[in-house]
Amino acid sequence: MPRRPKLRTILLVDDEKLDREFIRRLLEEEGYTVLEAHDYWEAVDIHGKQPGGIDLLLTAIALPGTNGYELAKTIFGKDPHAKVLFVSGPTGAEVSRFYNMPVTGSHIVNKPVQAEELKARVRAILGL
Repeated sequence: MPRRPKLRTILLVDDEKLDREFIRRLLEEEGYTVLEAHDYWEAVDIHGKQPGGIDLLLTAIALPGTNGYELAKTIFGKDPHAKVLFVSGPTGAEVSRFYNMPVTGSHIVNKPVQAEELKARVRAILGL
């Protein structure tokens, strides 16, 4: 029987609806509470309405009008205990360099997202 995590809240941000829905379902099946946003501004709004903050920001690197790194900086400014996991498409390494993002392999998952890899990364980052 899979180990069930303690109730944790994840803010999932991705402008690609199908990717967002797949990841949301996967995480909810694991017992997480998932809040969804499609861009920076919606994510900031949802986070501001979340009592107690979030445990994990799971965000695409490329977002309309901005990027996941800028979103992470904004969220950390309000919620310093949150953790972050970036999701990247095939151009993620180039986008990361363009924005001078300090991400490492342990904090990035490549698209197409593999279910077992994502679940393992989320558990590891949250210390579960």
